Amino acid sequence: MSQLLHDSARPGIDSSDHGASSTPTECDAIFVVQGMWCSSCAFAVEHFLKKQPGVLDASVNFVTATALVRWLPATTNQTQLEQRVSSLGYRLTTQATAQESRERMSRTRRGLIVRLGVSIAFGMWTLMASALHYFNYGLGQQVDWFIALMAALLALPVVGYAGLPFYQAAWRTLRAGHPGMDVLVSLGVISAMTFSVWQLWRGSSDVYADTAVMLVTLLLAGRLVELASRQTGMEALSSLDDLTPERARVWRDGHWASLPLDIVQRGDRVSVDAQATLPFDGTLEDAHALIDRAMLTGETTPVLMTRGDRVEAGCVNTGSSLTLRVDAELGQRYIDSLRNRTLQLHARKGEFQKVSDSVARWLPSAALGLAAVTFMVVSVRGIELDEAFAWALSVLIVACPCAVGLAIPVVTQAATTRGLRQGIVFKDLSAFEMLARARSIAFDKTGTLTTGQLGIREIQTAHDIEADEVLRLAAQAEQGITHPLAQTLRRHAIQRGLTLEDGLPTTHYPSQGVIVHKPREEILHVGSPRWLEEQGIDMPPDTEATGKLVGVARGRHWLGTLILDETLTPDAAEAVAHFRDASFTLALLSGDRAANVHALGYRGGFRRSERFAELTPDAKARLLATLPKPSMFVGDGINDTLALATATTGISVAGATPQARDIASVSLLTTGIGQVWKAHRLASSAYRLMRQNLAFSVAYNVLALSLAMWMPIPPVIAAAAMALSSVSVLANAARLYIPSDDDTQAQMGSSSSGQTNQASKPEAIV
Repeated sequence: MSQLLHDSARPGIDSSDHGASSTPTECDAIFVVQGMWCSSCAFAVEHFLKKQPGVLDASVNFVTATALVRWLPATTNQTQLEQRVSSLGYRLTTQATAQESRERMSRTRRGLIVRLGVSIAFGMWTLMASALHYFNYGLGQQVDWFIALMAALLALPVVGYAGLPFYQAAWRTLRAGHPGMDVLVSLGVISAMTFSVWQLWRGSSDVYADTAVMLVTLLLAGRLVELASRQTGMEALSSLDDLTPERARVWRDGHWASLPLDIVQRGDRVSVDAQATLPFDGTLEDAHALIDRAMLTGETTPVLMTRGDRVEAGCVNTGSSLTLRVDAELGQRYIDSLRNRTLQLHARKGEFQKVSDSVARWLPSAALGLAAVTFMVVSVRGIELDEAFAWALSVLIVACPCAVGLAIPVVTQAATTRGLRQGIVFKDLSAFEMLARARSIAFDKTGTLTTGQLGIREIQTAHDIEADEVLRLAAQAEQGITHPLAQTLRRHAIQRGLTLEDGLPTTHYPSQGVIVHKPREEILHVGSPRWLEEQGIDMPPDTEATGKLVGVARGRHWLGTLILDETLTPDAAEAVAHFRDASFTLALLSGDRAANVHALGYRGGFRRSERFAELTPDAKARLLATLPKPSMFVGDGINDTLALATATTGISVAGATPQARDIASVSLLTTGIGQVWKAHRLASSAYRLMRQNLAFSVAYNVLALSLAMWMPIPPVIAAAAMALSSVSVLANAARLYIPSDDDTQAQMGSSSSGQTNQASKPEAIV
C-alpha cells in the first residue's frame, strides 16, 4: 500500500496536472497503524495524534488498522508524526504491501491462538482447583491451602503469558494519556493475583486466581473474534495494489524491456499485448485499438479508440497489441486516485464504533475512581486493611468490561456464521448497523442486475428466410472474433445445433461489422444496422428495437436482424419491488448508454427518474452521496470500487471482481439480488442484538458498581456476576443461531410487481 500520501488541496487526483509544484497548505495521508491490540489502543492513538502540533484532525479505525491524519506541513511532517507515535510503542507507516499486511496479521492471529490455548489449558485446572475449594469437601485446612496454592500456580502461565498483551496495551494507552479498558482488565487481573498471593502468605486459602483466569480467557476469545474483522479490513485496504500487472514492456535504449512499474516514467512508450491489462494511463499511438473499459466504466462492449485517445490503467486490450505513451506514473494513475479515495473513506469511523469509543472512555476511569473511593471510605470506617482491599477488588472485578468487550464480537460471530449459511459475508462491524438502518439502495447494472451475458431476445427476418439461417450466417461470419457479441452469436448457434463453416475469407471492421467473401456467392455483411446502411443496404424501419442490434445482408438485400439484450437476473424485478415496498429510495447507476440503461431499468422495475446512465466512477460516487443516508450500493466491478466505498454500506454480488469484493463491507456468495434483502434482514436482527447487549452490559456495570460500593461483595461473587453478565450477552447472541422465518421468507415471495417486458425506442450498437 504505497503512494498514499497526497495534498488535500486537490479533492481528487488528476494525473493531467500532476506536474504542479505548488506547496500544499494542508496534507493528509492514510497510515497503517501497527501494534494496536484493541479499540482502546485506536482511541489512544487518535487522541495522541490530535494533540500533536500542526495536526488538524485524526481518525483511527481499529478494524482496518488505519489512521487518516490531516496536518499543516509548515508545522509538522510525516516523519515527525511517525516518530512521535513510535514513542508510545505503536508504528505508523505508509509503506505496506498486501503480502506484508497478510503476514503481519497472520502472525498476530497465530500468537493469539497460542495464548488462548495456554489460557484454556491452564485455566481449566485452575477452575477445577478453585471448585474443590469453594465446595469445601472437608479436606482440612492444610489440604485446602495446598489446593489454593495449586490454583494460583496454575494461573501463573495464564496471567504471566496469556495476559501479557493486555498489560502492554494498558501501558501504551496510559503513556498516551487515555487509559482504556485494558487498564481496567490489567488492574483486575493483577489485583486478583496480588491479593491471592497475600492471602496465601497469611495462610488463608481464600484466593481469587480463578477470577484472573476467567478475565483473561474470556477477553482473549473476544479479541480473536475482533481480529477476524481486522484482517478483512487490512485485505480491503491493499487489494487494489494487485489490479494491474507488476511489470510493463517499455521501449528503452533501442529495444523493448520488461521493467517494474515503479521505474517507468512519464513519456515512456509501453507495449501491451492482446488480451492484456493496461499498466498505465497514456495516449494511444496506434491507428486504432479495441479497449474493454468495463472494469472502470461498466460499458458492456469494448470501445474503439483511435490515435491520440486517452486510455487508462486497468482496462483490457481486447484487440491486437498496442503501444501507448505514458501520461501518469505509478501512484498518479486514475485507478490510483480511486484507490486513495477509497482508502480515505475506509479510514473513517461509523457511528456505532463511536458509541463504543464513548463507553470505552468513561467506564475504565469511572471504575478505577470508584474502586479507590471505596477503599478509602471503608478504611476510614475502621474496616481491616485486607477487607478494605477485598472490597475495592470486588468493585474492580465486578466492573471488568468482559460483557462490554464481548457484546459486539459475539453478535458479529453469530451473525457472520448465519450469514455464511445463507451465502452472505459480513466484513465490517459497521455494516450491521448501517444495513439495518439503510433508507436508500443503488444498483450497478452490468453484472449486478444482469447475468453478465448477452442473450438473443428476438430475430427479425425477411419473408423468405428462417431465423436459424440468419443466426447461422451471423455466427459463421463472427468466427475467430473475441467481441462479446460474436461470442454470444456463436454460443446460441451451437446451442441450436447449427453447423458453422470455418476458414471463410473475411474482412473485419472493429466495432462496425464483418464482410464475408465466400467464393461464387454474393458478399455477406454482418454488423450494426447503421454500418449496413453505410454499405448501401436498405434496412427496414421496424428494426429499431431496444437492445444491441446485429444486421445480416447478402449483396444489397437485408436478410434479418438479431436483437440482443443483457439477461436480467431472475429475481431482480422481485427484489426491486421488495425494497420499494419497504419504502427504500431506489437508483440504477450505470456507465452504459442511456437507451440500454432505460430499457433494462424498465424491465427491472425502476422508474425513469431512478435510472442514471453514462456515469463515470466519480459521477456514480457523487450521485450516490445525494441519496438518503444510510445508503447501500450493490456492484460487481472495479469501476464500482469508489461507489462501494462512498456508500454507507457497499455490497458486492456473487461473481464480483476481487477488488470489488475486498472493498465491499458485505459480499454475496450466492447469485440473486434477493440475497441483498436477506442481508438487510439479518443485519437488522444483528444490530438489534448488538444494541441489547451493549445496553445490558453498560447497565450491568452501572448497577454492579453501585451494589459493590454499597455493600461488601466477596470477590468470588463479583467474579461470578461478571461471568454471568458475559454468559448473558453470549446467550442473547446465540438467538441468531436459531432458524427463523427469514430463512424462507427471504426467498423473495410473489408480492413483487411483475412487469411486462416491453421496450421503447432501441439504440443500435455493435
